[in-house]
Amino acid sequence: MPGIVRHQMSITAASNVFVASENAFRRLRDVRDPAVAGTLAGDEAYSGGLAQYQAALEGLRDAMRLDPGADRDLIVVR
Repeated sequence: MPGIVRHQMSITAASNVFVASENAFRRLRDVRDPAVAGTLAGDEAYSGGLAQYQAALEGLRDAMRLDPGADRDLIVVR
């Protein structure tokens, strides 16, 4: 499913939002991989990656807030 969402982002999101979303996704993988390998939370490989992910996520939030279409009404599909 993540591939589907990434594909949708590449088509529908503003380019700066898409770039920020790709960056956040890649930083999340950078945290996931050491965690899966058994790296402890206190290790720099994990804590540094987590800090980079959190910064990338904040960048994504900022890009989404600045998107001119972000103030439109949300459509909920059920």
